[in-house]
Amino acid sequence: MKHAITSKLYTCMLVNGYRLPYYGTKYWDDEEAAQLDYLNFLNIQGVADPDSWQLLELTENQLKMCNVKLKNDSRFILHWDQVVQAAVASISPSEL
Repeated sequence: MKHAITSKLYTCMLVNGYRLPYYGTKYWDDEEAAQLDYLNFLNIQGVADPDSWQLLELTENQLKMCNVKLKNDSRFILHWDQVVQAAVASISPSEL
């Protein structure tokens, strides 16, 4: 998911297939599931103004690169660069 104004990608604590927690980019296996669930997911996460987020289709490789750039560290945030079609990582200003 990408924030419509800031282009920030939605990241949070997730659990992988091995039941290990990690900090990563939220995803769904298919577009239909994402369309049905993303607003509910954001509401459960306590996101203010969930309507300001939109779905962003990523390839499997793009998704993996997002998670690599996060380094399993919640201090990192991702922004989507539309020109190069890739995420750009930075340390959250609140963590500096």
